[in-house]
Amino acid sequence: MARTPASRIQRVQPPATLAAGEKARQLARQGHDVIDLGQSSPHHVTPSHIIEAGIDALNRGLTNISSSRGLPELRKAMAEKLATHNSRTIDPDGEILATPGSKMGLYDAISAYIERGDEVLVIEPTWVSFSQQVEMAEGNPVAVPLSEEEEYYITYDQLKEYVTPQSKMIIINNPNNPTGRVYTLEELEAVARVAREHDLLVVCDETYEYFTYDGNSHLTVATLEGMAERTLTSYTFTKAYSMAGWRLGCIVAQGDLLEPLLKIQEQTASFVSPFVQMAGVAALQGPQDHLAQWREDCNELRIRCADRLYQVPGVHCPLPDGATFLFPRYSADMTSAELAELLVEREGVVVTPGAGFGESGEGHFRIALMRSPADRVLEGVERIARVLETL
Repeated sequence: MARTPASRIQRVQPPATLAAGEKARQLARQGHDVIDLGQSSPHHVTPSHIIEAGIDALNRGLTNISSSRGLPELRKAMAEKLATHNSRTIDPDGEILATPGSKMGLYDAISAYIERGDEVLVIEPTWVSFSQQVEMAEGNPVAVPLSEEEEYYITYDQLKEYVTPQSKMIIINNPNNPTGRVYTLEELEAVARVAREHDLLVVCDETYEYFTYDGNSHLTVATLEGMAERTLTSYTFTKAYSMAGWRLGCIVAQGDLLEPLLKIQEQTASFVSPFVQMAGVAALQGPQDHLAQWREDCNELRIRCADRLYQVPGVHCPLPDGATFLFPRYSADMTSAELAELLVEREGVVVTPGAGFGESGEGHFRIALMRSPADRVLEGVERIARVLETL
């Protein structure tokens, strides 16, 4: 007998990034020469000292039940990182929650506070899962579309225009996925002002905090006046330490804000594998040399790839301030999903359709600069250019 899923689940769409990745894997299994520029996880193997710390923890028997909040060692290491890198003084005992991946932490943050009828302002273009997670909480995602012509700049007036009595939360991604914008202090002050005036919570995803270029600086919105008591900030080990498969993230917030998330974790995931957490400790406290190299590699790729795409008539490809993507706009008369399919069929290149990042992403596609080795990224962009030059 067929069963009908809950209506809130029927409204949820699969993430465009995961669909792109699955397409790449299917084609590769069939023997095709596929260049994956779709998903954002780095192609690098996790640095060896992190792997060794995980193995050592396994050998020491850290394979059983662990604290739902996270191991004290990880929370202490995270607090030290926040103090030195994010200018935040955090109580590791009550203001950090270790989660099985940052996506799960973001889901916990949204589910803990959003219920049926609540509106959540989602600054677009935006990461693929934010609106879907709001839908799963039976809230209403409200897109705040930013303009490419204005370089995706956030203003107080624009944000305020979308606030209603049902508004409860703002979601921001800084640096932004997919546009690569690194928001300025003025822009973050605009977010903070709207949040304070209308008593809104803010969920801030800082996944790409270590990837900024051209003198741009990443700022943490929770450090602004009046924001610590209303902001839940998400961090991940996926990008900076190439730990996507380990599934490790953290949500940072004041204790009273964090307690509802802990309740969700206690009844769902329970805890993060302790040996994974010890690998995270090694990531935070061990050598950081690889970060500068990965950032420089990504910097060179963004310049070379954008330059090649700018040579294609009808393509506009601004240099991003940060993150690990390009987000070109094209003029061909087809949807971003149709273009992505065409690139796979003709040249075996997988990209993410811009529509996956909200309606304001249509007419664009996202290129992940760290998903494949540099020579393959350059070859993939050359293949993309060849297709676009025929349209």
